[in-house]
Amino acid sequence: MGLKNCMIIAILLIIGAFPFFSSVSADEDITVKINMIGESAQIRFDSPVIVAGIWHYINLTLEEQNYQTINLKFYNGSSIPSIGNRDESSYYEWTYNTNTQEWKDLNEYDGYSYINDTSCQKKDNTYSFCIGVKDTLPEITNYYENWTLEIYADSNELYSKNVVLEKPTIGLSKTHDDVIRFNVDPFTETDVYNDDEYFIIGNVGNIPLDIAIDYGIYTDIVDVGESGKTLSPDDTFSHYVTLHSESWKAGILEIPGSTSGSVPSGLIITTASITFETSFLTQAADLEISVGHSNYTITEIPGTHVVFQYEESLEMNEGQIKDIIVYISGAGQATLDIWSDELNVAILKISSKDQTGTPLTITSTNTSEYAVTIRVEAIRENKVGIITYELEIDGDVQTFTTQITIGPPVQEKKEGTNISVTSIIVALCIILLIVYLILSQIRHRRR
Repeated sequence: MGLKNCMIIAILLIIGAFPFFSSVSADEDITVKINMIGESAQIRFDSPVIVAGIWHYINLTLEEQNYQTINLKFYNGSSIPSIGNRDESSYYEWTYNTNTQEWKDLNEYDGYSYINDTSCQKKDNTYSFCIGVKDTLPEITNYYENWTLEIYADSNELYSKNVVLEKPTIGLSKTHDDVIRFNVDPFTETDVYNDDEYFIIGNVGNIPLDIAIDYGIYTDIVDVGESGKTLSPDDTFSHYVTLHSESWKAGILEIPGSTSGSVPSGLIITTASITFETSFLTQAADLEISVGHSNYTITEIPGTHVVFQYEESLEMNEGQIKDIIVYISGAGQATLDIWSDELNVAILKISSKDQTGTPLTITSTNTSEYAVTIRVEAIRENKVGIITYELEIDGDVQTFTTQITIGPPVQEKKEGTNISVTSIIVALCIILLIVYLILSQIRHRRR
């Protein structure tokens, strides 16, 4: 055999032996997944992510099972630091003994263990290490470091992979509606829900958060969808609100809301000091509840408990007669005077449950509404008529107006003119048929 052939054979033998010397030669015999407890895996720069200060599962599935020990080494950078340079910021090592079924942290620092042995488990061919890394990272937003995870079985390296170690961060965002509005009738108990109005809470950190929506003392009458659930990183919830109204008097009720997000306690490594915030607070959508009649302006009279409801604008036709109703509620004594401009609209009658005419002396209560009916007639088209209300309470006078836009009179339909096109066509066909029969009869007689 020539020298050239010997060299070729030697090269081929060396290439064939590479798998036996490669540190990651057994990757095809092992599957590794990394995730926080109860969460999906996070990926950054095509590498798995571990968040400092939080328990994670490193799940490894092995084809071969005849091993005495499984070791995990996790270190900062691409090369293992020397023994004298190892600390919480640079090196961790965990092991599982298949004979004793014991999970251990081989590099405890200051007596603290960074393996949650009660949550570790072996099932079939899968070894689940529940491990964590102390948060020693600098206080820099979105800070991360590149670490290396190596896995050994009986001192044989099976796996090596870059892992991104991230600074723990929590945060919430709120989008969509800042205010959700409800309208309910006075002294009425009902449930109100509007699927067009909602607010969105998003998790902008890298740790799952338990979400709670709080409306203070009004929590019992407000139901918020998706409150109390866990929001994963980069996910959002759409929160819809259902209002359970009680028998409220007229008025406008404004309820501020808040949203809190807290890291589930089972995720936090409590064997070491916690160096990051574990909860976050932001606003929820505020609620604005208008207790009053639909399309009415609700005015709470300053310095009193009286509420006046009226319509600011209406449309009528010339010659039309219409009843306009205003409402007064809340505890107090009031005098109400009402008049019109008389040129464009005229008041025909003013009445309430116990009085007619104007001004009216009203005793208002918190348990019912006092209604006043004003019958008006629109006089001139293409004009704007004005109804004026003057409400006096304890010597203080408040003035309100209803503007009535007047259109042309409604044209009355004349009797006998409402003949459909179909009726006309049928009648013409009958006439043509009769003419045809008459002409046919005449021709027949001439013969």
